[in-house]
Amino acid sequence: MNRFRMNAAACLPRDEATTAVRPAWPGLPQGEVHVWKACLDGLADEDHRALLSPDELVRAGLYRFARDRLRFVAGRAILRMILGRYLGRDPAELVIVQGAHGKPRLALEKPAGELYFNVSHADSIALYAVARGGEVGVDVERVREIPDWAGIADRFFRPQEQLQLQSLTGDRRRIAFLQAWTRREALLKASGDGLTGETEGRPSPRDEAFSVSSLVPAPGYLAALASGFPTPRVVFMTWSATPGRAGPGIPGSRRTGSQVVEIK
Repeated sequence: MNRFRMNAAACLPRDEATTAVRPAWPGLPQGEVHVWKACLDGLADEDHRALLSPDELVRAGLYRFARDRLRFVAGRAILRMILGRYLGRDPAELVIVQGAHGKPRLALEKPAGELYFNVSHADSIALYAVARGGEVGVDVERVREIPDWAGIADRFFRPQEQLQLQSLTGDRRRIAFLQAWTRREALLKASGDGLTGETEGRPSPRDEAFSVSSLVPAPGYLAALASGFPTPRVVFMTWSATPGRAGPGIPGSRRTGSQVVEIK
């Protein structure tokens, strides 16, 4: 399993985040996937709210708990800032719509280099995958016990995956289940099908159109990245905020020639 570890500043409060001079925004050539990691706690403020659309503000208001509401606001604002920098556009002016099965996409009056993206979050951890000229899907999950793992595996996993899970116990089975689940979710999100496109554990021609890698974004979390490139170059970066001002930092980023690399 491929791994990556991001700079710890991504999960520090804003006043403790990395404040080093920011390097130039990275280019995004076709065949390359950028994966940004952010910690959503302690980031949301009025500047972030000002970037959201009226619809997003309504969605934020539907959250019962303030913590979840603030995470949603921060998550959408960061997504808009990331996409805005790649496109050279005002983040507040971007129009983000949902496809038939809920996958978000940009609604642009003119194509902007076919920018594709996908988002996943678990607790305060958020991952953003961005690429040009190819679909991407990302999923992140907190490592935890899944009471109905056997029923889920029977419905959605392939026979060999089910056999592997049945041969394991305890933590090893829990990790193996979540690895398989995040990979399945990333594939479905890349295709835009959602679980409606699942084939009850049978191999699908759709799966062959995407490459998929397992990731470890933070201790206690597992993730997976799927892309439409056979051997994508993957660049991992951390989103950090300068005190008093929302903005990106990319400490610890690294490119690979053809596969995921571990960042220590």
